[in-house]
Amino acid sequence: MIAHLRGTLVQKQPTSVIIDVQGVGYEVTIPLSTYYELGEVGSTVSLLIYTYVREDALQLYGFGTPIEKEIFVRLISVAGVGPKLAITILSGLSVDQLIPAIRTNDLARLTAIPGVGRKTAERLIVELRDKL
Repeated sequence: MIAHLRGTLVQKQPTSVIIDVQGVGYEVTIPLSTYYELGEVGSTVSLLIYTYVREDALQLYGFGTPIEKEIFVRLISVAGVGPKLAITILSGLSVDQLIPAIRTNDLARLTAIPGVGRKTAERLIVELRDKL
């Protein structure tokens, strides 16, 4: 499993980056918060990586901070929340906004995130309230 990448930022988009690590380019999906923290193309970057493996795909998800990665892992542990939705959630709310929203049962704030309906928001609250 890939847990960390450090290399040259080759391409930067709001939802993904390509990092060149000694001649190998890794495409990494990132939340918006990580996008804003990264330097310019050509700079050296370091990302914590969550490697998602399915029988038909291998996808890398990158994070600028350990807490972002930890929250991502907790989000995908919730029934009905896959990696793509977890990235969308982390792009819609910062960790500092997401944790209080879950702890205080703020359904309105959670359902304002694209792709998060009432049932998903309720599951997030029930399953994560005591874990965050």
